[in-house]
This record gives sequence, structure tokens and C-alpha cells, in this order.
Amino acid sequence: MKKILLTAALLFAGITASLADNNERPITLDKLPVAAQTFLKTHFADLTLAYAVEDPKLVGSEYEVIYTDRTEVDFRSNGEWSSVERKYAAVPASIVPVQISDYVAKSNFSNQIIKKIERNSYTWEIELSNGIEIEFDKDFRVIDIDD
Repeated sequence: MKKILLTAALLFAGITASLADNNERPITLDKLPVAAQTFLKTHFADLTLAYAVEDPKLVGSEYEVIYTDRTEVDFRSNGEWSSVERKYAAVPASIVPVQISDYVAKSNFSNQIIKKIERNSYTWEIELSNGIEIEFDKDFRVIDIDD
């Protein structure tokens, strides 16, 4: 019985590892979920697409869109954005919650722009043009500052 369980566990681990391997594949923008397409048209219509990839997971897929100016936008399987990073410009102000914008404007960072923003169910994280990273909880209270 122990041998069967061990064999099953090893087989499951092997299958999981092979699925987790780099399975990214290039896609066209029309293959993105509708919510992702709408987000890109709304906020990045003036940029030129470099490439887009789909990263299949055990359940659903994640997506990454890269523009020629090195702007990177990541999406969850449902098409909601999870992160936006701009190398040479600020992220669109319309995607930054007012509480975060107000914090940056009223703090010692008022002369900095937000170059990156990430979100998940519990936290928001931004990176400013000077490299400082600020993490907020779901209620937009600062929980960490890294420089």
C-alpha cells in the first residue's frame, strides 16, 4: 500500500512539475479575455504592441502584454489586470486608487511618479520613479515602505 501511495505521489509531482514548466505561448490581443481587451483599449490605445503571451495554469490562464516602449501589463484568467509597469512614464492615473494618489501627493514623495502598480485580493503595491516601493493593505493603509 505504501508503494502505491508513494508511486501516486511521485506521479502527481511529475505531472504538476511538467504543467508548471514554462508553457507560455504567443497570442494575439483578440485572444485575451474581453475585460483585458477593454482595459488595453481604454488605457494604452496609443502604444504599439510588441507581443502578448498566454501562460496556462492548472486552472485558467494568465496573460502578459508587452508594448514597444517596454510597458508591461499582466492579467488574471478572468481578464482583470494584476500589474502595470511603465519604464519611461507614469502608469495611467485612472487605474491608481484615489487613496494611493493622495498618499503620494501629500507625502515626501510628491515629486515622484508611479512607475508600477500591482494588486491582489489583500494588498496594493506601487513603485515610484526613485525606486521606493510602498505597500498598502486592502483599506489603503501603508503597511511597508522599501527603498
